[in-house]
Amino acid sequence: MPAPTSFETSIEIDSVTAGYRQGSPVLNGLSLSMNEPGLYRVAGSNGSGKSTLLELISGFLQPWAGSVRLCGIDAGSPDARHVRSVCRTTPALYPSMTVHDHLALAARSRQVSPEAGLARLARYGLEDWAEQPVSMLSTGNIRKLWLLMCTVANTPVVAIDEPFNGMDVQGIEALTGELGEWSQHKVVVLISHTVPDQLAVSHSFVFKQERATL
Repeated sequence: MPAPTSFETSIEIDSVTAGYRQGSPVLNGLSLSMNEPGLYRVAGSNGSGKSTLLELISGFLQPWAGSVRLCGIDAGSPDARHVRSVCRTTPALYPSMTVHDHLALAARSRQVSPEAGLARLARYGLEDWAEQPVSMLSTGNIRKLWLLMCTVANTPVVAIDEPFNGMDVQGIEALTGELGEWSQHKVVVLISHTVPDQLAVSHSFVFKQERATL
């Protein structure tokens, strides 16, 4: 499936109510429009629904009411997989597999060449760890590898949850540079309590505990 053209690059969240236990919505009547490329930061207190928003974008969580559309495609549709990249907070890696093999596996699962992902290893300071098993990596390097795996495909929508946690200076600089590059032609949703000073944020949304508001 070809990537949508630039004018289709968008996330539309319309009157969404969602949660994990019926009768206790985490988000209630949320509407957000991200209808052009840019870096959209989502901030707020713990439990305010930031990660729930990510799960709605991922298609894993279905709204009880309302709709979530990515580039005009329902987020729960199999077709939406081709337009989004999602990076959750907790890595899911195999301890005995090497860094190289993780990237190759991620690339194969997204039906893309692994070359672009492997080329990013140096940028993040992981090139010397390419043939090492994940069990040998530090917490920060595990987070770097997870990020590279989750963003191995070139998609018009990217959503990332707290990616700076545990990152060293090189990782933060590399990610800051990539977020800036991506925001020129992608809709990038960055869920983060803090952002580097040099990172240009296009729009900020603040979620409150009782419900999400702008």
